[in-house]
Amino acid sequence: MDLYVLNKNLETTGVIDAYESLIWTPRYYTYGDFELYLPATDYNIKLLETDNYIVRNDSETVMIIEKINITTDAESGNYLTVSGRSLESILNRRIIWTQTTFSGTAENLIYRLLNENIINPKDSKRKVANLILGNSKGFTEKIDKQITGDNLGETVSAICTTYGYGFKITLNRNKKFLFSLYKGENRSYSQNINHYVVFSPEFDNLINSKYEKDRTDLATVALVAGEGEGLSRKTAETGGGTGLERYEIYVDARDISTDTENPVTDAEYKSILQAKGQENIKEHGISQAFEGEVLTLKTYQYKKDWNLGDIVQVKNEFGISSTPQITEVIESDSKDGYSVIPTFSTWEV
Repeated sequence: MDLYVLNKNLETTGVIDAYESLIWTPRYYTYGDFELYLPATDYNIKLLETDNYIVRNDSETVMIIEKINITTDAESGNYLTVSGRSLESILNRRIIWTQTTFSGTAENLIYRLLNENIINPKDSKRKVANLILGNSKGFTEKIDKQITGDNLGETVSAICTTYGYGFKITLNRNKKFLFSLYKGENRSYSQNINHYVVFSPEFDNLINSKYEKDRTDLATVALVAGEGEGLSRKTAETGGGTGLERYEIYVDARDISTDTENPVTDAEYKSILQAKGQENIKEHGISQAFEGEVLTLKTYQYKKDWNLGDIVQVKNEFGISSTPQITEVIESDSKDGYSVIPTFSTWEV
């Protein structure tokens, strides 16, 4: 596959049509990455400079060159290893500069954080001029949250992970970086709208599988402690369970404050603390995971039958079935051939 190299002004400066290997990995909940291994010719070294971009005609993912390694060897020759992260990683160059208290939809919170910290911040030096927001998707999931000083990219990733959103930053025809939220399709047996995508030994497309179910880190109730000291410290409880089915955790949320630009009522503050507790409970669920070698090219075609973010059906030899999400796709192209390997999410029950 041909790789097109763009300079910092997003102008095409050259094409890479011959290389030893390429690993190209987009991700659903965070930025992706790539690694390119090719001969260290004068052309390649000059073309593949840090901060240049790499794009493909068959992928909307834009990669940023961040690391270059040149290896010289009298016997095997001189080679260049180029690697970096996808365009979504530019969000990790910013923090959430001022305290942000929010109650509303998760989509609106993400758009607000982007607008205030990288698209239209008060300090123009923090602005990325050609980054724009895509149209609202109308996602309705609610969130109560207070954030100060956290990394912008990590925060967006965490919110998306909680609510099942994917996010991407693509390059549009006007050379703008376009941020978009999206949701993958459900292709499991739990629905009857989309065609099914099933990975199973029965269909000869899942081999050497491994299934794991783990409840050692389970939590069902969170006691969240906010601002204040000693007996006057504000707390909130969330979750449920009784007897042996109750698993408690303590969450220190003293960073969440009522001292905000807009007054926060006691009810609003309690809701924010409870939301913080729910986030922690979600991180301590009963986890299940499927691993295995998936033969994707045998039954289904990537980007035609399934895509990044889709929910699929996985079933092993023992009849254990699950509906994990595809959270990353590892494309590998080398002299040994082309392969596509989806990574399944670990899910909570």
